[in-house]
Amino acid sequence: MAFVLLTVLAVGFSALAVRSILGEPGDQASPGGTSGSPTPSATPPSIVSPSPSPSGSPRLFGAFRFLKRVGQGPVRWDPCESITYAINTGGVAGVVADLRRALREVTRVTGVRFQPAGVSHETFLRAYRRMRYGGVNRKAELVVIWVDHEAYQEILRQLNDPRPSIAFAKTMAGLYGNRDQYFGGIIVVDEDATAERGFAYRYAHGPVLLHELGHIMGLDHVRDPNQLMYSGRHPNVGIRDYGTGDLEGLRRLGVDAGCLS
Repeated sequence: MAFVLLTVLAVGFSALAVRSILGEPGDQASPGGTSGSPTPSATPPSIVSPSPSPSGSPRLFGAFRFLKRVGQGPVRWDPCESITYAINTGGVAGVVADLRRALREVTRVTGVRFQPAGVSHETFLRAYRRMRYGGVNRKAELVVIWVDHEAYQEILRQLNDPRPSIAFAKTMAGLYGNRDQYFGGIIVVDEDATAERGFAYRYAHGPVLLHELGHIMGLDHVRDPNQLMYSGRHPNVGIRDYGTGDLEGLRRLGVDAGCLS
């Protein structure tokens, strides 16, 4: 995609709490909504509200909200091109199967395909700076990184975000003519906090990945606890897959919305 070579980028972090972007001299990035997978007691951000359905009935599809809009439409990936991804497991075992299952679910809902680009050895900061200043340049557009709890907390300190979370996602969009398109993303997972593998409940490893992939695709948090993109004090811990609102939001970010290129 032509816009992946842009060196001036719009950047947003997504976790279950709003994150600040790295403060750097001459920073021209414009942050979008940010969130990460919360601890169950995480405080809901005040900016989040359910999106109404097109019919005007908020209950028709359930709640969904986009991270960022340009004009009348959401910022999204070009659904007619696959997203390349690389993984940095940090030596953590048993995580790749859950990621692949989560990616298959996103593809099923959106029609957007994910193409493996091998193993990554990038840290969060290295991947962030590469994408922000150099674009993707034929490397992975999405990098998924697992770190231990101490390393995860250090990243949060670098982001100046004291609020509790167990994973976060960051999206990058182009500017000017390409500001309606994402071209890069990073997911960081606290391996110790998501040690239970599989998809048994909301805070197991699999649903946490689904939540963060929802952010990568362009979804923000909502207040409806029956959606996987919920962020708040009273989650439905039995939710382990996308809810009706999540599904409708993802559908509008996928192939049904048409190509961008």
